[in-house]
Amino acid sequence: MVIEDDEVVLEFVSEILRNENFKVITASVGIRGLELAIENCPEVILCDIRLPDMDGYEVLKQLSGGNSCLRGPFIFMTALREREDYRKAMELGADDYLPKPFSGKELLEAIYSRLLKYSSIESKTDQKVKEIENQLNNKTQTIHNEVDKNGSFISPVSSKNEMLEKQLKEKEMELVKETFNAIETNNTLLDLRNEINRALKNPGLKKQSKQILTDLKRKTKKNTLLWNNQTIFQLKFNQAYPNFISKLTTRFSGLTQYEIVFISAHLMGLNTMQLSDLFCISDDSVRKSRYRVKKKLGLQKEDDFFSFIHALNIGKEEP
Repeated sequence: MVIEDDEVVLEFVSEILRNENFKVITASVGIRGLELAIENCPEVILCDIRLPDMDGYEVLKQLSGGNSCLRGPFIFMTALREREDYRKAMELGADDYLPKPFSGKELLEAIYSRLLKYSSIESKTDQKVKEIENQLNNKTQTIHNEVDKNGSFISPVSSKNEMLEKQLKEKEMELVKETFNAIETNNTLLDLRNEINRALKNPGLKKQSKQILTDLKRKTKKNTLLWNNQTIFQLKFNQAYPNFISKLTTRFSGLTQYEIVFISAHLMGLNTMQLSDLFCISDDSVRKSRYRVKKKLGLQKEDDFFSFIHALNIGKEEP
């Protein structure tokens, strides 16, 4: 993208770039250049400082104000040579300052050196994202292996067999622990994204640092690393109790997804504090939810909610 009001300079720069197989977009005024930059997201922006409507400083300021279209080097071309002009350009986040008149060689050296630097930054960002992905995948695989291993020991048991009931309870608690480990990993990634968002709001953040953080944020979002904690729980639960949800929904067809997960968590033995963490609600809200779910299941106040859930799991018709 070339923004230049001098037709001779505009044609000179455009011809050199086209000879280097660049696709060139041009504008002779700042406002039009800004519109085309936002529309096309060019790889490199070359911009004069003195323009008839909006100066180059304002163009850069507008593009740096949260627009994701600024994805590569921004280079000023100008006849201004004062030290304060150069300093202002750098403070606004410009990548280079090319004084006029310049040769074609100087122009290409400025562009390629800055593109090489951006390529290095992107490579480092990709490497960091891959490290995070590998760590998450390894931890997730370990959790899956443990769940599969422990799940093979979990089976429906008779309430009369106390030894098997004890073993089942132990495996349930192991599964609870693994589930919350997965949730902790998920929350760590969520915290990372929140930290990136906070850092990007820093007005003094340098352009290169901002680009790295923006790329990292985009890549984590693109690869959908973050899950909902209730979704993680449901996946773990279904591995251990593949038939429970179908039994529950067949008998009680009007349950919401939240109520199904809430009931499932009770079958796994989660206490009020753990339920509070899972659903991100207060302890009092957990107790109120339990009361509402009991009513929806047709239970009376004196009926034992936990006994009813476990009875449903082992196939009894009545609590």
